[in-house]
Amino acid sequence: MTVMVSLASTIAFVLAMRVCSNSISYARAFMPQPRFYAVNTLNNAKSSWHLQQHRYSHRSPSHASSLRLSSPESDVSDIDQVLPTPDVLCVGEALWDSLPSGIYLGGAPTNVAVHLASLFRSSLSSANPTVAVAACLGKDQLGKEAQRRLSICGVRTEYLQFHSEWETGMATAIIDENGDATYEFNTPAAWDNIHYGDKLQNLIQPNVDVMFVMGTIAGRLQNDHGATSSSTLATIRNSAPEGTVVLDVNLRSPWYTPECVLELAKGEAAAGGEGESSKGGSSKKLALLKLNEEELVTLEQWCGVKGVSDPNEGNGLAGPILEERMDQLATSLNTQRVCVTRGKDGAALLCKRSNDDNEFYEHSGYSATSNNDSDTVGAGDAFLAALVNSLFIQNELPERALERACALGGYVASCRGATPEHGDAPEDLKRVFSESN
Repeated sequence: MTVMVSLASTIAFVLAMRVCSNSISYARAFMPQPRFYAVNTLNNAKSSWHLQQHRYSHRSPSHASSLRLSSPESDVSDIDQVLPTPDVLCVGEALWDSLPSGIYLGGAPTNVAVHLASLFRSSLSSANPTVAVAACLGKDQLGKEAQRRLSICGVRTEYLQFHSEWETGMATAIIDENGDATYEFNTPAAWDNIHYGDKLQNLIQPNVDVMFVMGTIAGRLQNDHGATSSSTLATIRNSAPEGTVVLDVNLRSPWYTPECVLELAKGEAAAGGEGESSKGGSSKKLALLKLNEEELVTLEQWCGVKGVSDPNEGNGLAGPILEERMDQLATSLNTQRVCVTRGKDGAALLCKRSNDDNEFYEHSGYSATSNNDSDTVGAGDAFLAALVNSLFIQNELPERALERACALGGYVASCRGATPEHGDAPEDLKRVFSESN
C-alpha cells in the first residue's frame, strides 16, 4: 500500500510542478478518461513500468514472451535476444497533451501507434500484426507512466529511449471555439533527442518488412541544443527501402523550416546528394505523404507548384482541380501517394502509377454526434492509422482504405482526447473502420 500511494503521489507532484500555470484539474489527470488511455495509476500499480514482460491480447503467449521492455533506469541498449519485427514502427514525439479536460498521452506518431494497436487487436488476419514506437522519454515519472500506458494499449515499447537530463515532453493545447487546437511545447524535451542506434538500424535491412510512420514536427530543433531527432528521421527516410516510409506533415509554427520539411519529403537528393533524378529528389519514393488543406497550399508555395489562381476554380479542394494539384505535388515531393484531409469535408487520395495513369479518390467524410467537450485533437492521427492499416497491412483497395480512414477520423473528431476507445464508436462508423466489414 505504501508503494502504491507513493507512486501516485509522486506523479501528482510532478504534474503539479510542471504545469501549475494551467487551470487543469490534476485530480482527473490519471483517471479513466477516456478508458483507452487513462488508466488509474493507483489501481494498476501492480502493472508498473518495470515489468520485463507483458501480454499482447492479439499475440500468442510464446510470441509475447520473447519481448522485453526497455527500462528508464538504465541507458537504452540492444537486448540480447532477437526481437520479432514490428509490422509498423512509428517514429517521433511521445509526450503529454495538457487539455482543458485533463492530461493525456499524445504526440502524433504515438497517437497513430495506439490507434493501429486497437485496429490490429480487432484484425481478422492470422498474421497478428504489431506496432511499435521509437521515441525518447525523460528518466522521470512521466516517462515511466508513458511507457506503462503504451504497453497497456498494446504498443510495443522496446524501441523507446530515455534521456537522463531532458524531461518528458509536455504540450499545452489551447482549444478554440471550433474545437481546433494550437500547442505550446516545453523546449528542449526528451523527444527532441531520438538517436539512430543499432535497434533502428537493424530494421532497415533488405529482408526486413517494416512500414515506418513519421511526422515532421519531431525534427523541430534540427541540431540546436544538441538535438538528434531531426538527423534520425532523415537517416530513416534516406535508408529505408522505397515505398516503406509514410510522412505526416505537421506544420506547427514556429517549429519548422521549408528546408527540413522538403528534405524529409524528397529524401537526401533534396540537398543535392547522390541519387538525384531529373525530377529532383531521392530515387527512393515515399509510400505516402499526408497533409491537410492548409499545408497543401504551403507546400505548393515551397515547391513552386501552381495552386488555385482562377476565382472560377473555387477553393480547388475537390474534383479534377484537386487531382491536378495533388499530382503535381506528388511529382515534386517524390511520393507514390498523396492524401489531403479536408476536415469535416473528408479527404482525397491520389495514387501515382508508373504509367502516369493515376488513381484519384475522394470521400465526403463521416460525422458523429459530438458532446459539448469534444475536440478535434488526434482526428488526423486516427485517420492516418486507419489508412496505413488498410493500404499497407491489409492491402485493401485505395477507395476502401479512404472510406475506413474517414470513418475513424470522424469518430475521433466527435470525442474528447486523441485516442477514445474504438469499441465506443457508433455502430454505423464502427462497421466501416472495423476490418470485419
